[in-house]
Amino acid sequence: MDSRVTIITGPIGSGKSTACEYLANKNFKTIDLDQISNEILQSKDSLPFLKEEFSNCVKGNTVDRQLLADIVFTNSEKLRLLENFLHPLVTERVLVVIQETKEHLFIEASAPKNISKLYPTVVIFADEQTRRNRLKKRGMSLTDIDNRIKTQQDESWWKSLGLVIENTSVKELQAQLDNFFDSKNE
Repeated sequence: MDSRVTIITGPIGSGKSTACEYLANKNFKTIDLDQISNEILQSKDSLPFLKEEFSNCVKGNTVDRQLLADIVFTNSEKLRLLENFLHPLVTERVLVVIQETKEHLFIEASAPKNISKLYPTVVIFADEQTRRNRLKKRGMSLTDIDNRIKTQQDESWWKSLGLVIENTSVKELQAQLDNFFDSKNE
Protein backbone atom coordinates (compact mmCIF):
# COMPACT_ATOMS: atom_id res chain seq x y z
CA MET A 1 0.00 0.00 0.00
CA ASP A 2 1.20 3.46 -0.89
CA SER A 3 0.82 5.52 2.29
CA ARG A 4 0.87 8.75 0.25
CA VAL A 5 -2.59 7.87 -1.08
CA THR A 6 -5.86 7.83 0.86
CA ILE A 7 -9.24 6.90 -0.57
CA ILE A 8 -12.18 9.03 0.57
CA THR A 9 -15.41 7.13 -0.02
CA GLY A 10 -18.92 6.61 1.27
CA PRO A 11 -22.44 6.21 -0.05
CA ILE A 12 -24.07 8.91 -2.14
CA GLY A 13 -24.81 12.05 -0.13
CA SER A 14 -22.50 11.10 2.73
CA GLY A 15 -20.16 14.08 2.38
CA LYS A 16 -17.21 12.81 0.32
CA SER A 17 -17.04 15.98 -1.76
CA THR A 18 -17.34 18.16 1.33
CA ALA A 19 -14.47 16.25 2.93
CA CYS A 20 -12.29 16.53 -0.18
CA GLU A 21 -13.08 20.23 -0.56
CA TYR A 22 -11.96 20.76 3.04
CA LEU A 23 -8.76 18.81 2.38
CA ALA A 24 -8.08 20.79 -0.80
CA ASN A 25 -8.53 24.02 1.17
CA LYS A 26 -5.84 22.71 3.54
CA ASN A 27 -3.56 22.42 0.47
CA PHE A 28 -3.79 18.66 0.02
CA LYS A 29 -4.00 17.31 -3.52
CA THR A 30 -7.37 15.72 -4.30
CA ILE A 31 -8.88 14.06 -7.35
CA ASP A 32 -12.45 12.94 -7.95
CA LEU A 33 -13.00 9.66 -9.80
CA ASP A 34 -16.51 10.78 -10.86
CA GLN A 35 -14.97 13.82 -12.54
CA ILE A 36 -12.42 11.63 -14.31
CA SER A 37 -15.22 9.27 -15.40
CA ASN A 38 -17.22 12.21 -16.77
CA GLU A 39 -14.19 13.51 -18.68
CA ILE A 40 -13.74 10.06 -20.22
CA LEU A 41 -17.44 9.84 -21.10
CA GLN A 42 -17.31 13.26 -22.79
CA SER A 43 -14.18 12.38 -24.78
CA LYS A 44 -14.37 11.46 -28.45
CA ASP A 45 -12.63 8.16 -27.63
CA SER A 46 -15.76 7.01 -25.76
CA LEU A 47 -18.18 7.78 -28.59
CA PRO A 48 -17.92 4.41 -30.38
CA PHE A 49 -18.72 2.53 -27.16
CA LEU A 50 -21.52 4.90 -26.19
CA LYS A 51 -23.07 4.88 -29.66
CA GLU A 52 -23.06 1.09 -29.68
CA GLU A 53 -24.27 0.44 -26.12
CA PHE A 54 -26.18 3.61 -25.18
CA SER A 55 -27.10 5.15 -28.54
CA ASN A 56 -30.13 7.04 -27.24
CA CYS A 57 -27.85 8.88 -24.78
CA VAL A 58 -25.63 10.37 -27.49
CA LYS A 59 -26.74 13.70 -28.93
CA GLY A 60 -24.41 14.83 -31.70
CA ASN A 61 -20.99 14.05 -30.27
CA THR A 62 -21.84 14.44 -26.59
CA VAL A 63 -23.43 12.14 -24.05
CA ASP A 64 -26.53 13.12 -22.10
CA ARG A 65 -25.24 12.12 -18.68
CA GLN A 66 -28.62 12.39 -16.95
CA LEU A 67 -30.22 10.07 -19.48
CA LEU A 68 -27.28 7.68 -19.12
CA ALA A 69 -27.66 7.80 -15.31
CA ASP A 70 -31.38 7.11 -15.62
CA ILE A 71 -30.56 3.97 -17.60
CA VAL A 72 -27.67 2.56 -15.57
CA PHE A 73 -29.21 3.22 -12.17
CA THR A 74 -32.32 1.23 -13.12
CA ASN A 75 -30.60 -1.60 -15.01
CA SER A 76 -27.81 -3.46 -13.22
CA GLU A 77 -26.62 -5.13 -16.44
CA LYS A 78 -26.20 -1.75 -18.14
CA LEU A 79 -24.46 -0.38 -15.04
CA ARG A 80 -22.00 -3.29 -15.09
CA LEU A 81 -21.41 -2.75 -18.82
CA LEU A 82 -20.61 0.93 -18.26
CA GLU A 83 -18.40 0.18 -15.26
CA ASN A 84 -16.47 -2.45 -17.22
CA PHE A 85 -15.78 0.16 -19.88
CA LEU A 86 -14.93 3.03 -17.52
CA HIS A 87 -13.03 1.43 -14.64
CA PRO A 88 -9.92 0.37 -16.56
CA LEU A 89 -9.68 3.83 -18.16
CA VAL A 90 -10.15 5.59 -14.83
CA THR A 91 -7.58 3.32 -13.17
CA GLU A 92 -5.08 4.11 -15.91
CA ARG A 93 -5.50 7.86 -15.35
CA VAL A 94 -5.33 7.53 -11.56
CA LEU A 95 -2.08 5.58 -11.74
CA VAL A 96 -0.54 8.38 -13.80
CA VAL A 97 -1.67 10.99 -11.24
CA ILE A 98 -0.27 8.89 -8.38
CA GLN A 99 3.08 8.50 -10.15
CA GLU A 100 3.26 12.24 -10.82
CA THR A 101 2.28 13.27 -7.29
CA LYS A 102 4.97 13.60 -4.64
CA GLU A 103 2.75 14.81 -1.79
CA HIS A 104 -0.21 13.09 -0.13
CA LEU A 105 -3.08 12.45 -2.53
CA PHE A 106 -6.73 12.00 -1.60
CA ILE A 107 -8.90 10.15 -4.10
CA GLU A 108 -12.65 10.69 -3.90
CA ALA A 109 -14.30 7.44 -4.98
CA SER A 110 -18.06 6.97 -5.06
CA ALA A 111 -17.72 3.38 -6.30
CA PRO A 112 -14.57 2.13 -4.56
CA LYS A 113 -14.92 -1.55 -5.58
CA ASN A 114 -11.24 -2.55 -5.87
CA ILE A 115 -9.34 0.66 -5.20
CA SER A 116 -10.18 0.56 -1.49
CA LYS A 117 -8.17 -2.67 -1.25
CA LEU A 118 -5.07 -0.94 -2.60
CA TYR A 119 -4.86 2.13 -0.36
CA PRO A 120 -5.87 3.22 3.13
CA THR A 121 -9.54 4.18 3.05
CA VAL A 122 -11.60 6.70 4.98
CA VAL A 123 -15.35 6.15 4.78
CA ILE A 124 -17.47 9.26 5.20
CA PHE A 125 -20.82 8.05 6.46
CA ALA A 126 -24.24 9.49 7.27
CA ASP A 127 -27.55 7.77 7.89
CA GLU A 128 -29.81 7.26 4.87
CA GLN A 129 -32.38 9.91 5.79
CA THR A 130 -29.66 12.55 6.19
CA ARG A 131 -28.21 11.55 2.82
CA ARG A 132 -31.64 11.66 1.16
CA ASN A 133 -32.24 15.17 2.54
CA ARG A 134 -28.85 16.35 1.25
CA LEU A 135 -29.55 14.91 -2.19
CA LYS A 136 -32.97 16.59 -2.33
CA LYS A 137 -31.28 19.91 -1.49
CA ARG A 138 -28.93 19.28 -4.44
CA GLY A 139 -32.01 19.15 -6.65
CA MET A 140 -32.10 15.41 -7.30
CA SER A 141 -35.51 13.85 -7.88
CA LEU A 142 -36.83 11.26 -5.44
CA THR A 143 -36.78 8.66 -8.22
CA ASP A 144 -33.13 9.37 -9.01
CA ILE A 145 -32.23 9.25 -5.31
CA ASP A 146 -34.05 5.92 -4.86
CA ASN A 147 -32.45 4.42 -7.97
CA ARG A 148 -28.94 5.42 -6.96
CA ILE A 149 -29.28 4.28 -3.35
CA LYS A 150 -30.65 0.90 -4.52
CA THR A 151 -27.50 0.26 -6.57
CA GLN A 152 -25.18 0.88 -3.63
CA GLN A 153 -23.93 -1.53 -1.01
CA ASP A 154 -25.44 -1.73 2.47
CA GLU A 155 -24.17 0.09 5.57
CA SER A 156 -22.07 -2.79 6.89
CA TRP A 157 -20.21 -3.11 3.59
CA TRP A 158 -19.33 0.58 3.53
CA LYS A 159 -18.18 0.49 7.13
CA SER A 160 -15.96 -2.53 6.43
CA LEU A 161 -13.77 -0.59 3.97
CA GLY A 162 -11.71 1.41 6.44
CA LEU A 163 -11.79 4.11 9.07
CA VAL A 164 -15.36 5.45 9.39
CA ILE A 165 -16.02 9.13 9.98
CA GLU A 166 -19.65 9.85 10.86
CA ASN A 167 -20.75 13.01 9.10
CA THR A 168 -23.45 14.62 11.22
CA SER A 169 -22.44 18.21 10.40
CA VAL A 170 -19.79 20.02 8.39
CA LYS A 171 -18.09 21.30 11.54
CA GLU A 172 -17.97 17.80 13.07
CA LEU A 173 -16.72 16.31 9.80
CA GLN A 174 -13.88 18.83 9.65
CA ALA A 175 -12.96 18.18 13.29
CA GLN A 176 -12.86 14.42 12.70
CA LEU A 177 -10.71 14.87 9.58
CA ASP A 178 -8.31 17.06 11.57
CA ASN A 179 -8.16 14.44 14.35
CA PHE A 180 -7.44 11.73 11.78
CA PHE A 181 -4.49 13.65 10.33
CA ASP A 182 -3.18 14.73 13.71
CA SER A 183 -3.09 11.08 14.81
CA LYS A 184 -1.31 10.04 11.59
CA ASN A 185 1.36 12.68 12.08
CA GLU A 186 2.16 11.74 15.69
